[in-house]
Amino acid sequence: MTRSDHSSTAGSTPAETGNGFGPGDEPCAPCVAQLYSPAERLTALRAAVQHEPDPLVTLTHLLHLCRDEHRVLWEQAADPGIRATVANVLAPFHTVVGSHPAAATLDAPVRQALAEVLRPVDGTAPVVIAHALAQFLDDHYGQFFTDSFRRRSPYQPGVGDPVPLGGPDIRAVMDMQPTSPPWRLANRLDETRRVRLAGGWVTQFRIVFDYSLFDALPGLVTADTIVATCHPNRALTEFTLPRDSTQPTFPVQPTDLDRQRRHLDQLIGRAAAAGASIIVLPELCVTESLARHLQDWVRREDGPRLLVAGSYHHVDGSPPRRRNTAIAWVRGHDQPLTHDKHSPAEQPILEDIQPQGWPELRVYVTADGWHLVIAICRDLLNPQAVHTLAETGANLVLVPAMSESLAPFTGQVAHLVGSGQAIIALANNPADWARRGDPAPHRSARALFGHPGLGQQTRLVAAPDTTPGVATLTVRSGLIGWTSADSQDSPRHPSGDPSSSPQTLPEWAARLATAIRRYRQYEPPPPKPITLRPAAVLVLLTDGPTGPRILLTERAPDLRDYPGRLVFPGGVRDPQDDGPAATALREAGEEIGLDPGSVQILGVLPALTEPETRFLVIPVLGWSAHPEYTRPVNLAEVTSVHDVPLRQFAARPEAAHPGRERDGVPDPPSPEPTGLGSMTAMVIDMLLTLLAEPIHPSTPDTTGHPAKDPDAPGPPW
Repeated sequence: MTRSDHSSTAGSTPAETGNGFGPGDEPCAPCVAQLYSPAERLTALRAAVQHEPDPLVTLTHLLHLCRDEHRVLWEQAADPGIRATVANVLAPFHTVVGSHPAAATLDAPVRQALAEVLRPVDGTAPVVIAHALAQFLDDHYGQFFTDSFRRRSPYQPGVGDPVPLGGPDIRAVMDMQPTSPPWRLANRLDETRRVRLAGGWVTQFRIVFDYSLFDALPGLVTADTIVATCHPNRALTEFTLPRDSTQPTFPVQPTDLDRQRRHLDQLIGRAAAAGASIIVLPELCVTESLARHLQDWVRREDGPRLLVAGSYHHVDGSPPRRRNTAIAWVRGHDQPLTHDKHSPAEQPILEDIQPQGWPELRVYVTADGWHLVIAICRDLLNPQAVHTLAETGANLVLVPAMSESLAPFTGQVAHLVGSGQAIIALANNPADWARRGDPAPHRSARALFGHPGLGQQTRLVAAPDTTPGVATLTVRSGLIGWTSADSQDSPRHPSGDPSSSPQTLPEWAARLATAIRRYRQYEPPPPKPITLRPAAVLVLLTDGPTGPRILLTERAPDLRDYPGRLVFPGGVRDPQDDGPAATALREAGEEIGLDPGSVQILGVLPALTEPETRFLVIPVLGWSAHPEYTRPVNLAEVTSVHDVPLRQFAARPEAAHPGRERDGVPDPPSPEPTGLGSMTAMVIDMLLTLLAEPIHPSTPDTTGHPAKDPDAPGPPW
């Protein structure tokens, strides 16, 4: 810790020196508390951003203030008046930035404008402005953050340092509906879309972000990717194990290495033939020399791009240590990826390895945003390790394992899938864990996959017997398969006609195939009707100086449905929702923090649908004299909230006269209606039509229609 660190981070816990985020010069006592007042923190922050050209470092300073004054930020962020004030305060800054093209560095006018807006304004705390600036920097300069991290590779963050996020859009590589991405599960104040502040978890593990594979693995995971695990051994008796399982065991390896090599080559070849580009072998299924032999597979055109060649026991280092090391090979990359196990096995053997006191977790970052991590078996049962993996944004986790049960792993894998939309492949070995003399077999699952599209986010793969085989996961569909090594692939006929090779069929089957040619080929029935998902939106009306006003939200630009569009708050009905009104109010609370107690439900409009989105949406009309908010806006879903005069959307003669007022009060600036979502526009049209209709008496005229009342009120604008 250094004194310059204190001043540069505005009172935050300083980063470790040597990572490029805070040069150190004069050491100070780390036991002395930091006695900074909010005013002193703000002064230090303004000085830091005014002189810092790196947008990533500036963003880090802003997030430090958000973290340190999170209580004030939570209290004020939900206030509509404060949000409007922040928007007005930032307008001059946006003008300055707009006049300078986005670049990898902040020029002097932009830095000066940043410092100028960081001050209290009309009761609005500077931390609220800092939070809005952090989001803006992420949106406007986020494209340069990767280069900033790469320059520091291998990058080892300390507490308070930035951590790269911004993984790939999982929806682009799978057909199923994924779980919510992590930035939609919680509204964290110490992160943006692309950056998160490191917490105390970086002191438990030596975290390293490694960009050496950044250009080596483009398109590592696509919709067509198949991930495979290979399982070469039938029984525990195929390994060198002591008779007394209570004694420390080292090393453990296959007893017949020639046979093991043949089995592994056969299984890897079968997995590659099935289209697998990522293959994972189990723990302790190789020796160091055998693992290096397997590098040949990634050099072959018909081999995988990434092969995790299991793990092996060996002695290495100075002083010498007994290690369990996983090794992986990447096509086009000569050096192996390695990981040392940090959680030794205790059952069914006492693994006698010597883990490092400060174990390393290395995250390999690819150009597509995948954060690749290799773990070994019980490493994934360490809660602190799993929490750390989630915080680092690990979204491709490959795990060699050797465990008599995979059930304890399912919860940890589900946590990683849910928090980071991760794809996880765990290869287990052997099939039967019964020792010599045991009366009955003790079977274990062969593999465990985690995938955002799976119902429970995880799936165990159990084989019908102990035969070696290959488990596969298709990324696009989440389809999981198992192929035994003893099984033979079905013959393939290019013509699609099984009778083209009658010698492979019995005589009666060949005659039958010839006879049925007289019948017409089966034609599938028409497609099934589309199943619509029930949903609801809240059309919240308030009374303004020029008539009714409606609340619209601007959707985040990275959402799949209606990105960047103006829509009503709403979403899909949950099973516990008691009708469309409950759905609309719940979704409004989640998206913009609206208190349902401040809303009076007026009724519902006719349901609407769009076949492309497969939603059946019920618009719920609500009115509020004074909407109240209990939580801040969820910036992951909503970019901004607008209270718009309804008359702005009406096709009326006075629309050409924007200065027209009611009661002498002009309308405030509002967003252009061109950004409306299509369904939102339909709801507004219905609402305008209903409000424009005069209120008729119930007595019909001579034509049978209700009589028109000349004194009936017209539109309320």
